[in-house]
Amino acid sequence: MAQPPLPKRDNRLPGLEALRFFAALCILLLHTRAVFGGQRVFGHGYLAVEFFLMLSGFLMVFAQEARITEPARFIVKRYKRLWPTMAIGAMIGLPRLWLRSQSVLEFAGTAAANLALLPVWFGTFAFPLNIPAWTIFYELAANSLHVFVLRHVKTWGLWLGVAALVPVMAWIGMHYGSFDQGATPETLLLGLPRIMLAYLIGMALGRWWGARMPLNGPPIPVPPLLAIPAMPAVLAAAWYWKLDTSWHFDMLFTLIACPLMIAGGLRLNRFHRFAGLLGQLSFPLFAVQMPILQGMKMLGFGYWTGGLTALAGGIVAAFLAQLPAQVTAWRNKERPA
Repeated sequence: MAQPPLPKRDNRLPGLEALRFFAALCILLLHTRAVFGGQRVFGHGYLAVEFFLMLSGFLMVFAQEARITEPARFIVKRYKRLWPTMAIGAMIGLPRLWLRSQSVLEFAGTAAANLALLPVWFGTFAFPLNIPAWTIFYELAANSLHVFVLRHVKTWGLWLGVAALVPVMAWIGMHYGSFDQGATPETLLLGLPRIMLAYLIGMALGRWWGARMPLNGPPIPVPPLLAIPAMPAVLAAAWYWKLDTSWHFDMLFTLIACPLMIAGGLRLNRFHRFAGLLGQLSFPLFAVQMPILQGMKMLGFGYWTGGLTALAGGIVAAFLAQLPAQVTAWRNKERPA
């Protein structure tokens, strides 16, 4: 018996697109301070990783899960979608990697692995070519686990997984002082429970709230214009009032702030074009900002020049990432019927 077609959803979620941009901006501010020094206002900007992975889990359930029929093919397409933009950042990082490598063999091995979005287990970072790439490695791992296993798990099973991972992350927080783990070979495995806690929460929220969309928003009435700038506002306020001095802040941000921001973002139903442009910039900005910042530091530039150059690089990378789709659309338009 033929299955009825799936109902068409309005997947245009401008609030989530805007939230992605502000999360990427927080990571840029974190890394600019890490590279050039300065006030630790956005020292907990690494928590944007939790938001990104929670949003990934949510959107996979909301927009993709019911349509997945060939898991392996889906993951290959997902990899192909993420790789070109990450490759732009990797190419920017190649000169610095060459200068810091001890041998041609080390350079070639590290570059080949990192370009393929695979970590290396020697040196200071797992992805020295582009340090933040470790999160993309784990996002692809979480997506793979999702399409092969987790999409068959009941919602209560997802919440059970969240409950099991909370004490694991509490132990990591107590032992290491924060959730900022995963970028180095020594802490790479610690990134797995960190990523999966956020991702499973996103999946569970997608099951809970997704069925209410688009006619009804999530049951938590968070004003969208309050939720969208919440991440930089909360991080700056927590630094100012010294509320972010322990791992407890990281836990509360993950369990409370991130879901509330998503709830508020889901309630925004305007500014589609502007929010869409911000959303298109978020991933390219994430992908290229660290190698640009490191390169600018090596060239002797300072905080503001480096940060603004990284932002400009994100805009250029966003334009380059859109070129293949634009060329394909142009060719289809020019092709005679």
